[in-house]
Amino acid sequence: MSQALDLSAASLASLCGETCLRRALWLDECDSTNTRALDMIARNDAGEFPLLICAARQTAGRGRGTNTWWSEPGALICSLVVDTAQYGLAPEIRPLVSLLAGLSLLETARAELPRANFAVKWPNDVFLEDRKLAGILVEVPPQRPACLVIGIGWNINNSLAGAPAALQHTAISLRDAADQSFDRRALLRGLLDALDAGLQALARGELDLPGRWNAHCLLTGRAVTIRTGPRTVRGICRGIDRDGALLVEGDSGTERLFGGIVEDWE
Repeated sequence: MSQALDLSAASLASLCGETCLRRALWLDECDSTNTRALDMIARNDAGEFPLLICAARQTAGRGRGTNTWWSEPGALICSLVVDTAQYGLAPEIRPLVSLLAGLSLLETARAELPRANFAVKWPNDVFLEDRKLAGILVEVPPQRPACLVIGIGWNINNSLAGAPAALQHTAISLRDAADQSFDRRALLRGLLDALDAGLQALARGELDLPGRWNAHCLLTGRAVTIRTGPRTVRGICRGIDRDGALLVEGDSGTERLFGGIVEDWE
């Protein structure tokens, strides 16, 4: 693959003229792109939005709760900062952005491997052939609560053969699935376009997020265990509703969960 077509400082900068991006920052290495984005916003140094921070290597990637994100060169590691006010997103629908990001990534990846089995796992994971392909972490900067930092870790050209043993059977990359390399810049551009279009449709009330999500929901029909705050909820997953809540049917009825960690499913 031509280096010019893959990710680099130059190819990333050129996306500002081709996508919704107003600013793009390339880092050879950082602790966490989400942490870097939050720090820049706290220092009032983020500039114009949407802003993208992309790293070749990340040393302290974060997931939900206390989870970490392992990555190697060849993955797409980035954080997209959007100002929801620019899109006209009302505060009550901003939590749906996490679900939209996962769905946008799935649809971008599926365009490359249309015959593969992709799925989304509530609230922030994308799976390929029943193994984790990507994770998304959305955070709100306290200094600018209208902004969202959308952290994305997507296994593309890195191989999980070199990952810790615990991940080798639970995670996957596009390269592992297809036995070929992919143009990460093209995939990133496709993801940015999908997210931009999705945010606009979400703001207009024209996005059928539940319909599109439930068509790919990994958990639907499965027995799940969800930890939400101090509580543990067990039951059968029935997908998500129009507000993005996970529906879990238990002995006492169906609960609507707006946040939590999926500890088990079968």
